[in-house]
This record gives sequence, C-alpha cells and structure tokens, in this order.
Amino acid sequence: MSYWSEIERHTDWEQSWMSHPAVRARINRLVTGDPLRWPIMELRTLVPDRVPFENALSIGCGVGNFERTLVELDLVKRVTGLDASARAVEAARAASALAGTVSRIDYVTADARDFLARRGAFDAVFFHQSLHHFVALPDLLGLVRRALLPRGILYLEEYVGPSRTEWSWRHLLRWNAVYWGLPRGVRRARVVRSPVNRDDPTEAVESSGILRAIDSHFRVLARRDYGGNLIAVIYPNLLRPSQPGGPSPAAFGEVIQALLAREDAVLRREPGFHTVIAAEPRPIS
Repeated sequence: MSYWSEIERHTDWEQSWMSHPAVRARINRLVTGDPLRWPIMELRTLVPDRVPFENALSIGCGVGNFERTLVELDLVKRVTGLDASARAVEAARAASALAGTVSRIDYVTADARDFLARRGAFDAVFFHQSLHHFVALPDLLGLVRRALLPRGILYLEEYVGPSRTEWSWRHLLRWNAVYWGLPRGVRRARVVRSPVNRDDPTEAVESSGILRAIDSHFRVLARRDYGGNLIAVIYPNLLRPSQPGGPSPAAFGEVIQALLAREDAVLRREPGFHTVIAAEPRPIS
C-alpha cells in the first residue's frame, strides 16, 4: 500500500495526457457533446429522475477531489469516499474541511470488499479511475450490485483496455510508427514501450475484464468511449514546452492535434481504452 500512500500519486497530474486542454476538450465532447462540459455532468442527463442521489459511495477516493465535485454539482446529497490508504483519506478530510463539505462527505479508510459486505442501501456507487486497480472483478461487482438499491446506479470513468500482461508487439509497432512520424523536437524517448507501471503492481491488473464483469451484474444504460488508445501511451514520451529544450506551446499543440486526428481514425475501427459507463443492477436471482 506504500505506493498509493504517497500523496503525490493523487495530486500530480502534470504528466497526464488528460491534462492538455485540447485532449480535455475532446474527452468532454465525446462524452457529453460539449467541449466545456465534463463527463460527470452528463450523469444528470443520463438519469435525471435519480439525481441527486440520497446516499452514494465512491470507491478509491484518493484525496477526495471527485467526491467534492459530486457535492459541488449537487449530484449527491451525501457521499462516502472509501480508500485503503489512510494518508490519502487524511488528506481528503483536510481538503473537505477547507471546502466546507464535511457535512455531506464521509471519508473512510477500509478495504472495499469488507466495506461492501457490511454496508448497503446505496443509491449510487462510483469508480473514478479506480476499478482497474482491482482483481477478482466479478466478485467485487457482485458485492457492488448487492450494495445498491434496485434502482441504484453504477457509474464509472475508467481504463478498460488491455491488462498489464496483454500488450503485444502489434501495439508497440503501431505506437512507434506514429511516434516516429512526429517532429524530432517533440520526441523525448528513443522508443515507446509498453505502459506497464513497475512501481504499482495493481495498475491495469485485470482491466480487460472490467466490461465482462459489469455485464454479468448490470444492465448498461449508457457507454461513452473516449479513446486513449494512442495518445495516452505516447504522451508521456513527449518533450513538453515546460521542459528544457522543449517545443513551443504552439508547436506542441499542433502535435497533440495530429495525434488526436490519428486516434479518431483508430476509434472508428475499435473500442476506446477509456470509457464512461452508467448502469443499473440486474435483478438478484
């Protein structure tokens, strides 16, 4: 648990492909139809008769940014943020106190499975970039289904692409063919390697099984893929404008737009590696 107890893991988004304005605008547009409207805002459109949720649970809350957003947007009346890292939960509580949201958010340190086995009657359960860190997904989502009320909602914004052991030479060839077609001044690494985080053994541990596990226990009401098949892997290998010898912001922006155009072509042929899903429980037999 030491990796996810390092608060920087929850707060440093400088290296994230989603942080670039053009990428963020594209994600928003693919999910909501509006480049300025973030994915979570679409929940009110998807299930207008169920929002705001009376009693929600967010699994893998980290330092609590997502839960505070749920409250600020009035998507929930009350939410419990759950994380296995005590340091992250401590930071989430401190930030909630500063934001004045403590009356509507509980942050709890606990194992997700143990918590779900003991607690229930939730109107919504959220996974925000956290489900791909779990193993035994059918079992976990079975617990989620039982913890939800019959008209409850499972909402996730997640990586659902290949698991960490499933990258092949075909992936590497495609990424590197695109990468070596970019201007020399923006290429930082010699080659693009498989995106396996050696420091975090839970990263994408069973991610390719997420959609199957959801289908076993839930009926999907909406799914909005937003890609990441190319740019999420290539982006960390790019030399940024803020780095020594980096390209100008304008030149970097042109590279990002070119990558997004290539990714659009890929997404016309295959599902996205990242998606937003809203689903409701199948009846428990």
